[in-house]
Amino acid sequence: MTNYLIDDGTLLDCTGNSPSPRTSLFVEGNRIAKIGSKDEVKTFAERKGRYKTIAGAGMTVMPGIVDCHAHPSYGDVLSFEELDIYTGCEYRTLRAAHSLKKILRAGVTSICAPGCNWNINVALRDAVNAGMIEGPRIAASGRYITTYNAIASALPSFIEHPASSFGVLCNTRDEMITETRKQLKDGSDLIKVAGDGDSLTSDGHLTGTIDEDDLRAIADLTHMMGKRCTIHARSGMATVAAVKAGFDWIIHASYMTDDDLAVLLEHRTPVNPTLVLLVNTVEWGADVGASQGLIDAMKREVEAASRGLSKAYKEGIMIMAGSDSGNGMCPYGEWHAREMELLTSYLGMSTMDALKAGTINAAFALDMQDEIGTLEEGKRADILVVDGDPLADIAVLQDKKRLKVIMKDGVIVDTKTPLPELKIYPWEKPQLYWKEPQLLTQDFVRKRARNKPAWMRKTRNQEKKPTVIRAA
Repeated sequence: MTNYLIDDGTLLDCTGNSPSPRTSLFVEGNRIAKIGSKDEVKTFAERKGRYKTIAGAGMTVMPGIVDCHAHPSYGDVLSFEELDIYTGCEYRTLRAAHSLKKILRAGVTSICAPGCNWNINVALRDAVNAGMIEGPRIAASGRYITTYNAIASALPSFIEHPASSFGVLCNTRDEMITETRKQLKDGSDLIKVAGDGDSLTSDGHLTGTIDEDDLRAIADLTHMMGKRCTIHARSGMATVAAVKAGFDWIIHASYMTDDDLAVLLEHRTPVNPTLVLLVNTVEWGADVGASQGLIDAMKREVEAASRGLSKAYKEGIMIMAGSDSGNGMCPYGEWHAREMELLTSYLGMSTMDALKAGTINAAFALDMQDEIGTLEEGKRADILVVDGDPLADIAVLQDKKRLKVIMKDGVIVDTKTPLPELKIYPWEKPQLYWKEPQLLTQDFVRKRARNKPAWMRKTRNQEKKPTVIRAA
C-alpha cells in the first residue's frame, strides 16, 4: 500500500480547533501516522521509506464527508411505485454499486444507510469492505419496520405488501420483535423504524404511528444485541415517543412544540434534519414538475424544522448532517455537502459546527467517532484536499472540481475516469402513457400543443358570428 505525504496545507481537522496553516500530514497504510510542521513530517516520512507527495500549499486538508442518511438501493426514485415495486433485487443491487461510486466522488467517504430494499445495504457494505466494489464505508440497516399507517406502507391495504418494498409491514409488537431479530441475524448494523408519515403521504396532519412501548421493545432488543436504532419521525409525537423509548438518534424531528423539544433536551438525543431534500423541492421543485401542493408542504416543514431545530442546536443537541440521497430531488453524488450549508442558513449553525455535523457528528451514526470524522494521528486516512476554504465558503464542498484529492482508507479515489451514464429501462419507471402530468384536453392542445387542428387555428375575425333573428 502506498504511503503519502500531504505537504504544507491548511489543516482543518474538524475537532473544533482553528485551522492550522503550513501543516503537513503523513499517511502510512490506511492511518494518519503524523501531523505537524513541514520539516517535522518530512523527516518522519523519510524514516518510513518510499512515499508519494501530494502538494497541499494553498489547499485545505480536512476529513472526508460523512453522510449519515443515504439510500443507495433506492435509485434516485421519483415515485413510491419506483421505490417499492419496480426493478428486481439483482439489477437494483448492481445499480446501487454504481451509485456508491457517485457518492464517493462527491467527497463522501462514509455513509449510514438507514433503510433499503431487500437486504441490499448489507450486501453493499460487505462488498465494499471486501474490496469487490468501490464506495464509501457503510453502516447498513435493513428495511424500515413500519405499520400500515407510516411512510413505508404507501400502497393501498388491498395490495399485498411487496417483498421488494423499502418497508416490512409489522402491525403488532410480536411482529416488530421478530423482524428486529431477523434483520440483526441477517447482518444489519442498525434498525430503522418508520414512526410516522411524510409530506408525500399525509394531508398535512402528521401523528406518530408506533407507541412508546412498542418502540421501547425494539430499542431494548436492539441494544441487547449490541446494535443501534433510529427512526423516521417528522412529527413531535413520534419524536418524543422514540426519545423516551431510548432510540439512538432521530431522523427529521421537523414538527416539535416547545414541550416536545423539552423531552429531546432532557435525553440529549442527536438529530439528523435532512433539510436538503426539503429545500431542493421548495427551490427547484417547480422546475421539474413537482405539484404546488407538495412544494407548499415542504415549505411548511422547512419553516417548522428551522424553528424547532435551531432551538435544539442552541441548547447543545448534536446535529448530524445527512442528505436523504436516493430520492429524485437529491440524486447520488450531487447535494451531500449542501446539507452542511443549509444547517448554517436555516438552523443558524456556525460554519465550524456545520462542518462537524458533516464529519465527526455524522460518524456517530456509524459508531465510528474514534476512527473517522476528524484528522488526528491514529485515525483512518479519510481525507479531502480542497481548493478553497470551507470555513469562508462552506458551499465550496459542493463543487466537485474543487475536491482535488479524495482519499478513503489511505487510497486515492479515481475521479478522472468518467462514470458511464446509465441507460434507464422502461421497467424502472411507472408505466405511464406519457410523462406529461396533464390530460390531453382541448384546452391543453389549444394552449400548448405545437400542432393544432385547423378549427383551433382560426382567428376571431375568421369566426362567423351567429345570425340573430329579431322579432317583427
